[in-house]
Amino acid sequence: MSGGVSSLFSSSEIKAVVGQLQNQIAAPIKVEQAQIKSDTTQISALGAIRGALSSLNGTLSGIADPASINPMQATVGTSTVASAKAGASAAAGSYDLTGIKLAKPQEVYSKTYASASAKVGSGSGSLKFTFAGGATASISIPSSADTLSGVAAAINKAGKGVSASVVNTASGAQLVLKSTSSGSKQGFTVSGTGAESGLSYSASGGTLTLAQAARNATFNLNGVPVSEATNNGITLTRGLSLSLKSSGSTSISVASSPKSLSSALSTFTNSLNKAVSEIARQTEYKPASASASASGSKKAKTGPLLGNVQVQQLKQTLLSAISSAYSSGIAAASLGFSISSGGSVKFSSSTFAAAYQKNPTAVNKLVASIETNLKGVVSGAIGTSSGASSAGSASGTAASGFVGAAKTDLQGTNKSLNAQIKSQETLGNEQITNLENQFTNAINATSGSGSTLSYLSLLTGASTKSGSGG
Repeated sequence: MSGGVSSLFSSSEIKAVVGQLQNQIAAPIKVEQAQIKSDTTQISALGAIRGALSSLNGTLSGIADPASINPMQATVGTSTVASAKAGASAAAGSYDLTGIKLAKPQEVYSKTYASASAKVGSGSGSLKFTFAGGATASISIPSSADTLSGVAAAINKAGKGVSASVVNTASGAQLVLKSTSSGSKQGFTVSGTGAESGLSYSASGGTLTLAQAARNATFNLNGVPVSEATNNGITLTRGLSLSLKSSGSTSISVASSPKSLSSALSTFTNSLNKAVSEIARQTEYKPASASASASGSKKAKTGPLLGNVQVQQLKQTLLSAISSAYSSGIAAASLGFSISSGGSVKFSSSTFAAAYQKNPTAVNKLVASIETNLKGVVSGAIGTSSGASSAGSASGTAASGFVGAAKTDLQGTNKSLNAQIKSQETLGNEQITNLENQFTNAINATSGSGSTLSYLSLLTGASTKSGSGG
């Protein structure tokens, strides 16, 4: 054989044979890598849907107990006279409040002194307060505080149910003492000793003058006389509290308010639409259409989960939970729900308010039914925390739902494909190395060129061109 193997193979021919083997090795890897890319896109899409459903699940908890969401609301006829607050236990009804007189603290004042720094007496002393309710309080006044302002500061520092202030008038300064709480039991007498012996007050007389007597708040509740020590936090009936602002009369009506539940339903509707929109986006198919631009026609657009039947059906199942809802003689449309041709849910708060005013019990039952049905659908898709299977779960585990199960399956497939690619790359590199070694050996040992060519042809599957004289 003239010239040996080196004359049979040029450098380009060797590269071509090696390249052919490389392409054979790379071909299945490219397919697997494309599959991984597709799976990764689907995993991301499933994650987006799971996130939207989790948000929807959160808003469902906001309407789980409609009766407790709708608080009782108190409406006051004349807001300048009083304010009222109704709790969940308040009974619906109306109340008339007449002849309102506000509760007041007792207030007394001293004679006029030259100034706030004028001495009240000489040396130390004390003041003793005796309240109408039976309590007493003694306050010591040191000699360093035997001025009008010093006495006021000592009384305030003691915090014994009386506050003091110095009022500057055109004729001089006066000490004003006032009970810190209103009500007839907060009326007090005061007697001073030592430097404060000149400060005293009682019903029979004293050096201090009564400016305002302590008294309870009084009014008639639907004709029944009521007396309270305070103007604020008055309990009229169970669950209904009252705060008085001025004398006069007013009315109070108590009724269940649908505002809180209406707001919760509006939030839920927005969340439901986001979930439905996300499912539609991930499963959409937009066919190719002619374009007015010079670029020709637009390509068809498909979502990564197009063809996933369970996910595609989920959108309709969510919408059906609204459209088919019915309980206690009323349907979802009566609550203000409607579904547009595009598949979005609308909620009318005014329609809901009218329905609630007409039959709050039926409305609460229907809302609870909607929440239960949708909770089952969502739990079937993304799982439950309790570990128990839910209604509408279809397939998938209770922990992950079918969305989570599909995501887990794809992640497992990708892991397996990555391992397979790694193994193929390792084996391929070994084959290429062996092939290159065979070429080197063949060139170095021309006597074995015929057998080497045969071997290489078997190894590469290539059709090797030989020279003359074979």
